[in-house]
Amino acid sequence: MNTVARPWSPLGALRHLNWVLLVGLCLLVAIGTAFIYSACSIRDEKAVQGLYLRHAQVAAVGLAVYLTLACVNYRTLLRGTWVFYLGTLSLLVAVLVFGDVNMGAQRRVFHVQPSEIAKLAVILFLAWFLGRRDAPRGTAAFLAALGVLAVPVALVLQQPDLGTALVFVPTVFAMLFVANVSPRAFWTTVAIGVAAVVWVLSAVAIAESWEVDKKTHDSRLQVMTGLQGFQQERVAHFLFPEREFEKGAKNNRGYGSWNKRQSEIAVGSGGVWGKGFCKGDQNLLGYLPPRVSFNDFIFSVLSEEAGFAGSMTILALYALVIGAVLTVAFGCPDGVGKLLCVGVAVMMFCHVFVNIAMTVGLLPVTGLPLPFISSGGTCLLTMMAALGFVQSVAIHGRESASCF
Repeated sequence: MNTVARPWSPLGALRHLNWVLLVGLCLLVAIGTAFIYSACSIRDEKAVQGLYLRHAQVAAVGLAVYLTLACVNYRTLLRGTWVFYLGTLSLLVAVLVFGDVNMGAQRRVFHVQPSEIAKLAVILFLAWFLGRRDAPRGTAAFLAALGVLAVPVALVLQQPDLGTALVFVPTVFAMLFVANVSPRAFWTTVAIGVAAVVWVLSAVAIAESWEVDKKTHDSRLQVMTGLQGFQQERVAHFLFPEREFEKGAKNNRGYGSWNKRQSEIAVGSGGVWGKGFCKGDQNLLGYLPPRVSFNDFIFSVLSEEAGFAGSMTILALYALVIGAVLTVAFGCPDGVGKLLCVGVAVMMFCHVFVNIAMTVGLLPVTGLPLPFISSGGTCLLTMMAALGFVQSVAIHGRESASCF
């Protein structure tokens, strides 16, 4: 039998506040601010030199958003989640119509990157849709969830932004798994997805032996895999890194290889304790390209200057934060709150895993930021808002779920 929700009070909220989550978040933001300063210290542009201040300012706003969301019952907020989802889709369409073009991609509009917001919108919508007590669990619900996933993914791929689009998939499928939605359809789709990945990797590998010009090579491979030219090059370089050093090799795949190689050198040269704050040679001498050192490759700067010890400290903080989110998830009796936390945990893990694996050469280069540490206002604000929802679950998850 449902109990009546008790009135909210500040003391009650503090009693259920997850302090590991809050402290871990603040430490990561502080570390990010410091190393963005280090990464930008060699730049001549004043706007770039001040990115660490912007990071700190956005973090301050994000902390206010975090605490506000924590104080409000997440069930009340999720009543209008479909409006948030549709509004995010409108922003994704606006990006394609009149968004800013930067480095061959169209990802921002009104100084905002809607693809980052879309990840949170999908998590909130599916948590509400699948977590209710009367929520459907059959094949129709599974297909509906895939439809909720497919629309923003298709729009993000048009930007194009394959790295961000791929984060949606494990996030949504983790939520479907926890919600136990149509297990047969779930595992069938997973098997098809694994087969598709194997096919793409095999096709790129086989294409390396084709004796054709580059234009024909790329067009054929795009028909087979759906990957555009630069995406093919990143995957090929990941599969065949040695071809970068083969002089005269046909279809030499060099896209992103410089960044990747310099990143590996930076990480490896840090040693155990690092070279010292603002003393990383790869960054200071410009070998690690300055335009990516403060965002996608911030971990390379950190590893060179703080060494293995600093890198492991960062990984430990991420483990604490993600572990805290999962603790809240599986300690919540409400299905909506549980799915919300699972989605946030998997989304954050994907960002951390892909970004760090990319910087050490274990995955192809992709523009996926490191949460709370990479420079980027939309990602930082969205991640802090996501953890604000998790904190709300920690505080209000024990209350009545009668509204759902």
